[in-house]
Amino acid sequence: MANASASKMSLTEQVYQQIKHMIVYGQLRPGETLSVGEMAERFNVSKTPVREAFNALKQDGLIEILPYKGCIVSQLNLKDMGELFTLRVLLEGGAAELAAIHATDRTLQKLDELIESHARLFKTADDVQIMKLNFEFHVAIAEAGNNLRLKKMVTNVLDTMQRVLYLDLKIGSHFSLNDHIEIAELIKRRDAAGAKQLMIDHVNSTRHRIFSAEFL
Repeated sequence: MANASASKMSLTEQVYQQIKHMIVYGQLRPGETLSVGEMAERFNVSKTPVREAFNALKQDGLIEILPYKGCIVSQLNLKDMGELFTLRVLLEGGAAELAAIHATDRTLQKLDELIESHARLFKTADDVQIMKLNFEFHVAIAEAGNNLRLKKMVTNVLDTMQRVLYLDLKIGSHFSLNDHIEIAELIKRRDAAGAKQLMIDHVNSTRHRIFSAEFL
């Protein structure tokens, strides 16, 4: 029975990740209707893991479950995104500051490797992989600050924002890469104040691009 339960949870997670990927990367658009039956058929599973995945996606704010109407992909919300960007400024500015103080040679090397991978992928226009590297870079800085709770908070906020950050990728990837290079250099130089300020400027630049482009 335990094995059956573990298998069911694993299947639910697989369905959850696939639908989340489709929402984040624009294959399922805001306002689009989702059917349990259609998704079950698409992924060749029963309806139970799809329903469970829908509940998890609702908790993430990615879908809405409407009485008598089923599920729809949630709209991007201006107020929510504004609050999340404010959280990023507070959390990631502090994370960069701590990283400049506590980063080890190993974590500095990891930042360099992520930047090099981003630069290579920039020429291929592999948006999904660039998004993953961007996510990993910001989490790596939080990790370099040697504060596990801060890392978890940064990870959660970034995960919540992936859909809107993907939209920004279309207009801001080059700027992000340049900022990442400069932030990493400041951390290497142990310039805590400089790293903090540039990270804050970096996040605010992303906020400005997204709100100016009227994505939300």
